Parts: sequence; structure tokens; C-alpha cells
Amino acid sequence: MIAFAGHQELYLSRSVWARPPRKGKVDTLPSSLHSDLRTGWPTQPEDAFLDTVAEMARRDGGRLCRMLIAEIDRLSPARNRWRPAFQPVVAQLDACLARGPKETTYLRGAVAAMKPHLNWHRAPPNPAIGRFDRHHAFSTIVGPTERIPSDSLMLGLMIVDRATYYPGHSHNADEVYLPLSGDAIYHVAPARPGRPRDGCFLPIPSSTRHALWTGNVPELIIWAWMGDIRGGYRFAGAMP
Repeated sequence: MIAFAGHQELYLSRSVWARPPRKGKVDTLPSSLHSDLRTGWPTQPEDAFLDTVAEMARRDGGRLCRMLIAEIDRLSPARNRWRPAFQPVVAQLDACLARGPKETTYLRGAVAAMKPHLNWHRAPPNPAIGRFDRHHAFSTIVGPTERIPSDSLMLGLMIVDRATYYPGHSHNADEVYLPLSGDAIYHVAPARPGRPRDGCFLPIPSSTRHALWTGNVPELIIWAWMGDIRGGYRFAGAMP
């Protein structure tokens, strides 16, 4: 068991969302679709994950975060079967979960609870991106055919290996990143490269070129696509 397991146990037994809502603040809590109506506690590990993402997006308050909240609140309680799958770079997931800022503690605990069920993929081989596909993996939790069905939201996790460049790319969908652990530098055009503050989302509007570089450790990220989630995806090559 990884060192982080204690946080996972704490999350699942006494979720922060189990606290009674403050008077007049009911609309700031996650949707009851994702919680046991008797206790207010999440009933499945993916529900704890969704509730925490939604609450952090509410605290952020940005335009794309508001879009994400609306999509999460719109999800039905329907669930498809998990289809676990593994990729070599995912061997580093435990190390990613065991470290990270305090602002992502509960999210990393929720991810740890989902770990046995996650369906990991890697990008198809592409001469334009070299061997990147061997140093990257992603798992989609919400999407048209995923564990939590949605035709207007895709949400999941991504691992990028240490010392790896995720080449510049863009897509029709609006996107947000939420780094959970690591030291990567992000570049979202036309802004200068940098790293979001701990526990903060990085907004990436539709068709905006973006890239990232990891440092001495792998990067674990939550990503979400909204809007035109079935639209195009384009590699843009090196970014200045």
C-alpha cells in the first residue's frame, strides 16, 4: 500500500462533503446525484472524484470552470462497467499519488480509490510527435462510452513521464487542466510558459495551442473537454 493510502481511507470514510451545508449556501455543494441522499457522502470512488473536482472548480470561478460545473451537475446517475487497462508509464502512478501539494490531497485520495478500475490508453503512434506515445497515458472517466456517460463532457486523468515534452497541439473542445502532482511547465498561447498555482485550474479555450514540459518527476493531471468534444485534434509542432 502506498504512503498516501491513509488519505484515501480518510476521504472515503469522512468526506469533506459529508458536512451539513451552511445556511444559505446549498448551491455551493456538489450535486446530490453523486452522493448518498441519507448521509451526503459519495457512494462510489468516481463520485468522490467528481464532487471534489466540482468543488474546486466552484472555488476557481473562471468561465471554463463554470462550464465544467454545469456539465458535472448535468450528469445522470447511470454507470457503465469499468474496463481496466494498463500502460507502462502508469507504473509511476503510485509515486504521483504519494506526493503533491496539500491543495490536491483529497483529489489524489479519490484517484487512488479508482486506481484498480481505470482504463489507460496511450496516444496512437505519430511521426510528428516522435516517441511521445511511449511516455504518456490517459484515462477517460466521463465520456460518451466511459464509466460515466456524457455526450457533452469528457473528463479524466493523464500521466506524462519525467523529462518529456508534450508537443504543441490544439482541438475544437474547450479544456481545463488541473495538475495534481509534478513540476511541469505549461505553455498556453499567447501567454508565457509557467506553472499554475497549486490547486488551480489552467483554462485552455477552444483552438488554443498549448504544450507542456515535465521536469525531474512525472506529471499527473486532471483534464476535461467541454463543448465540441467530437471535433478535431491537431498537433501544432514546437511552440516558441
